[in-house]
Amino acid sequence: MAFRIGSFNMFKFSFRSDNEIRKDIKLIARIIYEQQFDIIALQEVFSKNAMDLLLKELGEHRWQGVWEAPNALSTLAAEGYAYIWDKTRFRLSTTVLPDGSTRIFKPHIYNQYKVNRSLGQRQLIRNPYYARFEPINGAFCEFRLINVHIMFARNSTHNDIFDAGAILLRKREFDILTKSLYLSIADKVYGNNRPSYTIILGDYNLNLPFSGAKYAFLNEVVEVDNGGTIRKLITVQKELTTLKSSPTEEQLKKKKDVIASYWANNFDHFTYDYDRFQGIGMHAGRINTIQQYCNNDYQLHRKVASDHVPITLDINLIKLVGGINLMHI
Repeated sequence: MAFRIGSFNMFKFSFRSDNEIRKDIKLIARIIYEQQFDIIALQEVFSKNAMDLLLKELGEHRWQGVWEAPNALSTLAAEGYAYIWDKTRFRLSTTVLPDGSTRIFKPHIYNQYKVNRSLGQRQLIRNPYYARFEPINGAFCEFRLINVHIMFARNSTHNDIFDAGAILLRKREFDILTKSLYLSIADKVYGNNRPSYTIILGDYNLNLPFSGAKYAFLNEVVEVDNGGTIRKLITVQKELTTLKSSPTEEQLKKKKDVIASYWANNFDHFTYDYDRFQGIGMHAGRINTIQQYCNNDYQLHRKVASDHVPITLDINLIKLVGGINLMHI
């Protein structure tokens, strides 16, 4: 069985209709449908009404969604998360109770993690949005998704993105997510006894090395000591995903691959337990929606869609053993 899970920072996606943040709902719905997402995690969704409009455009007979906003520690960080999924492919995980009834998992803002204050850690500015999904047909398993938007926290006294203090704070949030929060979800035991696959996904505001970005790098592999057992968490998706405010005059004059000059950072990623996903086909990348849907007009894309492009994680649970297809569950 093959599945496509995605993430998309929607950049101030709101129900409001002022020109600054007006979105092309039809275009966004086309992207989700045509790119065949089974589940997509959204960040910067400022209202449930905005998500509902998107669901209506997609078609509520087939698509379902949930929205929630964390209690952010700063008003500057106040925003919501959403999940949208194809109901013909996935549903929220269910557990059969002792009396024979079923309980459907309710996605929620997750705050059950520890911080190491001796390392300068503090509570996440925006706690993540946790959801569990199970395939409708063909695979007895579940995906546990942790939708995140790591703080940006640029120094307000200057506009340089290279702010060492802010980058340190982002890295501390990444450490909390990978070294504390991830395992608290991945190792949970639920009554449905389904094999589970846990994935962090979203906007990390940090770049992977060798992505083409200039600074604010995270560690591609994080080793976590889990009671004497080392767990390796790997972060993937190295393509640039955010857009500059505008290309420089010099870039435009040189006519040097103008499209390439639009890209800024590699902030959008997936993180998972490397050993848990061994033997499973995994491929992460971005969708160049500027090229495919906006005729290479990146400023139009910023206005009608986002200053990010969506990312995808294609997962194939079938592996070959001795020439025979086996389901990896």
